Amino acid sequence: MTMLALLHTSQVVIRPINDLARTLMPRVALMNLLDDGILGQIARTSGVDAVRRRVERLAQCATDANADALLITCSSISELAASAAKASGLPVYTIDEAMAEEAVRRGTRIGVLATVATTLDPTCRLIERKAKEAGKRITIRRALADDAFAELSRGNANAHDEILHNALVTLAATEGVIVLAQASMARLIDGLGEQRIPILASPRLGLERVRAQLQARGLAAD
Repeated sequence: MTMLALLHTSQVVIRPINDLARTLMPRVALMNLLDDGILGQIARTSGVDAVRRRVERLAQCATDANADALLITCSSISELAASAAKASGLPVYTIDEAMAEEAVRRGTRIGVLATVATTLDPTCRLIERKAKEAGKRITIRRALADDAFAELSRGNANAHDEILHNALVTLAATEGVIVLAQASMARLIDGLGEQRIPILASPRLGLERVRAQLQARGLAAD
């Protein structure tokens, strides 16, 4: 059976991403690798280089467990995908690449909303890189609602959603597309109903991309 390793930096995303992955790829076994100290270290040192070795060691754990591929579920460390691939010898995917491509396809005024500060810069850099690859000029407006993540970490999901909803209303007044920068924010979309502008979250788009990549390699993913 094909095995996909999932590398997380927060426990709050493990269950929703696993549930979605099992729905989209029921014939793929999943294993979860968690280091919930990574975000704190990035915040203290202002960059991902400080956690490179930690990510590489986790990627090596996926190899030791005979995983066929690795998915990084945290946008704060997506830029370490190449390092993880080199350390593990595995194909390494990121949860946010497909979302960034879709945002660029959908519009030129893009609002990026995050609940963790370490995610804003790498997400914006990814979107800017995808726009450059597409030959498209864009503008990005950033917004941070770090109190929302604190509420979610304490188990206050309703408070998390309310804070984000208010931030979304503000962004939607001026932007043409909104990107939810973290997988943990995807839960908000189900309760929004029909929206005037596209609001994009990474888990489904990212996992659909992984499924397509696994299928292209001849690995059962459906």
